[in-house]
Amino acid sequence: MTLLSQLKADVLDVLAPRGWAELFLDHGLDITVSLDKLNGELTKPLSINRGVRGFEEFSLAGIRAIESGSPGRSLLYHALAFPGCNVTGAGRRIEKFPSLQQLDIVENVVYSVAHASLSNFRDPVLAIFAYQYRERSRTTHRKHADMVFSRTGISRVGDHEAFYNGEWRSYEPNPGKGRTGFRVLPARYGLFVAERRVRGEEGTVLRPTMLDAELTFLFPVHKVFEGKECLYRNNDDSAVPLEIGPILFKEEHINEKLARIHDRQGGENDAYIRPHPTVRFDRNSYPFRRSSKTDPSLVSLTTLGSTCQIVPSAGPIVENARQTVTGRDEIVRFQVPKVRKVRGRPNRYWSTFEITANGNSRAAPEYVNIRHEVASGKKAQIVDLNLLPSKDFREKVLEKGGYDAAHFIDHTCDGAISATVASGVDLPVHCAYSLVSALDYFPLVDQVEVEEWLEIQQAAPTGLANVGLTFPQGGPQPMSDGRFEWDGNGGSGGIGLTYQLPNCALNHPQRPGRKAFGLEDPCSFTTTAIVGAPATAPCLPPAQTSPRSVTWLPDSASDVFAPGWDVSQHQRDGRNMMVSYGLGSPFPEDAKLCAALNSFWPAVAPDSSRTYGVSPPRANAAQRVLFTSLPLTDSELGYHPDHPRVQAGEVETCLGWDGDFGPFIHTETDGNYAFASNPLRADQTSATFAGRANFAGLDRVSTEEFITRIYALSWLRENCEDWCRRRFDRVLNHRRAGWWLVTYERIENWEAWASSVLPRADKSLTSEGHLFVFVQTGDGNEFEAPPTRLRYEVKARLEIQISGLGLCKPSQAPDQIPKFVFLKKDSGIFEELK
Repeated sequence: MTLLSQLKADVLDVLAPRGWAELFLDHGLDITVSLDKLNGELTKPLSINRGVRGFEEFSLAGIRAIESGSPGRSLLYHALAFPGCNVTGAGRRIEKFPSLQQLDIVENVVYSVAHASLSNFRDPVLAIFAYQYRERSRTTHRKHADMVFSRTGISRVGDHEAFYNGEWRSYEPNPGKGRTGFRVLPARYGLFVAERRVRGEEGTVLRPTMLDAELTFLFPVHKVFEGKECLYRNNDDSAVPLEIGPILFKEEHINEKLARIHDRQGGENDAYIRPHPTVRFDRNSYPFRRSSKTDPSLVSLTTLGSTCQIVPSAGPIVENARQTVTGRDEIVRFQVPKVRKVRGRPNRYWSTFEITANGNSRAAPEYVNIRHEVASGKKAQIVDLNLLPSKDFREKVLEKGGYDAAHFIDHTCDGAISATVASGVDLPVHCAYSLVSALDYFPLVDQVEVEEWLEIQQAAPTGLANVGLTFPQGGPQPMSDGRFEWDGNGGSGGIGLTYQLPNCALNHPQRPGRKAFGLEDPCSFTTTAIVGAPATAPCLPPAQTSPRSVTWLPDSASDVFAPGWDVSQHQRDGRNMMVSYGLGSPFPEDAKLCAALNSFWPAVAPDSSRTYGVSPPRANAAQRVLFTSLPLTDSELGYHPDHPRVQAGEVETCLGWDGDFGPFIHTETDGNYAFASNPLRADQTSATFAGRANFAGLDRVSTEEFITRIYALSWLRENCEDWCRRRFDRVLNHRRAGWWLVTYERIENWEAWASSVLPRADKSLTSEGHLFVFVQTGDGNEFEAPPTRLRYEVKARLEIQISGLGLCKPSQAPDQIPKFVFLKKDSGIFEELK
């Protein structure tokens, strides 16, 4: 079967009666023509109606249904692959959308008409790329919708099977209404002929820098697929088709967190935990070392036409670790060391065991859960130490150790993908780096958009924004920026190259005894870059925001490593490697601390600093209020049953994203108190293990909403400072001043806001807005047994209501200010901020 006949039978004839025939006729294209007329129909000039929704972002240079070797100029491909194309010119909604297999066929047709020969390419190699068709604002050139590529793909774990949403043209992360948990998010890869060269006029790179001239990139120039229509050999004045044989994709992924926890790593990991003293666990096998070759609970590789996907296995996100030892099924466990310092740092962070890194090099997970004891007996049981009385908890968990703690496993891992072509092309193959990462709670927000917003806000060049002004504990540096870094001197010092590599210990999936990524390969230093073809022509300004596709490319992942959310850093032979084994064991242990410390490293992550409000007390240290950068709503953090709005019947109780409840103010007989989760007892590992973790609405937060919340909070901290000084004689805009953001509500419409607990301050507040309540408190005290929550006496209360701010665009400096701002001290009356 030829590609054209396959296109007609498997794509056009299937989709035509479901609204697509009508949509394409709006542009003068008839996809119902017979097979013998199809080639002429696909290659004729069209009168493209760019006023139809979704076609504004189609390149103005595109005039045909199929343009040789250019998906971004091929109307047929744009319409089928672009998430904004979902209605006809008459407004009729499309009834059925193409699958990835159908898009693969269209891609093959686009590249086939180029009649490409290897002799046409400069320094060609074969390479595996993760790739996706995107709207203009997320392409490398930012001129029109186009394909983007990276040699790094990010798939994500989940407890529900993957679901491809055809209308979104991507995978859907939420398992659906009424269901908790998370869908697996796969990553799609293809094999391409690539040219090995520096960035120049023939290729574009997302967020280019002047340093790119010192680096070698791989630019995909032609897709490889089976058959006689992919590549040709020049023979005098004719092109002779090559017979491209079947493509065999192969992967190998590893998870070795538990093994590294108990290994000195040649002395580098001197904070390691000694192996169990009496039970001789095999630390070279499951669950200490896991490989996808032998462990089906990690990932699978599935083929989609001429491409493939890495699909994490759906199942429990966190599990007990077990191993058979001398014929007995054992809970994998370790003896918790007592408190000691390594390189000046204690081996406890809050109530988590910390394995101190060697500088910036992390040879093992930084954090390990130690709050679940394996109690001995005829049948070993796991005891939740979070429920211990205070004295016992302090002595056992925080100080003495000496008990057996249960290991947990998660299914994050990293690996490599390679491919062989049975016949027809003989070129070296460069692997792709595959990360199976932790949950992404903001799938509609990409790291790169937040980073660029900060740069625009500060009028800073690429990579030179001072992220500490907004995120004091970390920043939104995207993994796609991994080839360069801010050198720490701000705008005066500029950026430098990182020479950062993928995990060089990963085995080559198809070449035994070889590694997938070499220290000597200059292309390894640009593995996380996002590349593409040059722009052909701009597009029209879109009339409305296009629907957002969830991506599997590294501009949506974090490039910060201490320890990180998506990836961490380990050094080998003086080079920085990206690895997955430096994340917490299991990763929710890490996620709790990252989120509690102000979205600690990945800024595009939940900020639960106000869930706890106050950091655990330290000897001879003043109370430290946890600083919030990204305010999550009370519902996103979870409405406790005693929350005043729940008690008033205004909202229903619900769990927050981490399976916990957020803070609230409650009036007691002797005064007002702020109630919050006890940071030493809160256990996101337990919550995830029990299936309580959920999106809590975070998956619906757009980039504009995400940035607007950050800006609204920072704006009021700066602009309400004088009012706060005059009314309280205390500063508001200070990270250690002691103001705790205990309540945040995002108001969709002030006119419809009918809360009796938090009533609207004035009729001037209209349309959308924000409501903040800050408090200053005394020391926390335990009031229940076990003390899973703490209570703080409220010393001062500040409520701020604003409206008229609008949404902040990620591509613009935030020059808007709220139209109305009302503030209230304690139980007084509201005053308008002038």
